[in-house]
Amino acid sequence: MPKKIVIPEKISNYQKSQPKKFWFIILVISILLLAVIRKDLFVAALVNGQPISNLELQTRLNQQFKTQTLTQMVNEKLLQQEAAKKGIVIAQSDLDTKVKEVENQYGGADAFNSILSQQGMNMVDFLAQIKLQLTVEKLYSSEASPSGADIDKFMSDNKDLPEATEPAKFRETVTKQVSQQNLAKVFNEKFQALKQAAKIQIF
Repeated sequence: MPKKIVIPEKISNYQKSQPKKFWFIILVISILLLAVIRKDLFVAALVNGQPISNLELQTRLNQQFKTQTLTQMVNEKLLQQEAAKKGIVIAQSDLDTKVKEVENQYGGADAFNSILSQQGMNMVDFLAQIKLQLTVEKLYSSEASPSGADIDKFMSDNKDLPEATEPAKFRETVTKQVSQQNLAKVFNEKFQALKQAAKIQIF
């Protein structure tokens, strides 16, 4: 019967530790290579050779804008939940129609994209705003429709405006304006009630 070879404990432990050390070295080398190749992942800017790290940038942004941004995100989530509860869906065709309407108001797609860029926005940001606006309209527009008396009063109070010289067109414009005013009022009341009834935890 062959003798059993006994491996000294120190050698055995050494052999077991080799794979761990190997993968640790590989990990360190990978991080160093990544830091060299994709410096922008770690460094936001260099000022006379001294770095401002992305961590510093994110910490500063978090301190300055966390409350405002988080409040906006909470509000959007509440509206999305309310819309889902009522079966309201914003179709892509609705978004396309609204975008085309706005682009035409500003002289076409190129001109409008230029305006968005000047304001630090892109089409993705704009579409998110439009989707939110359409959600509010679908949720509360039925409760914001102005009465004939409201429209007549507004037209009477503003009969000296240049637009009033064309009664039919003026009435159409007034109807849209009063509807928007009513919608803002209804939305404010409904949303405040919705937010008070919601269970919101901020960490």
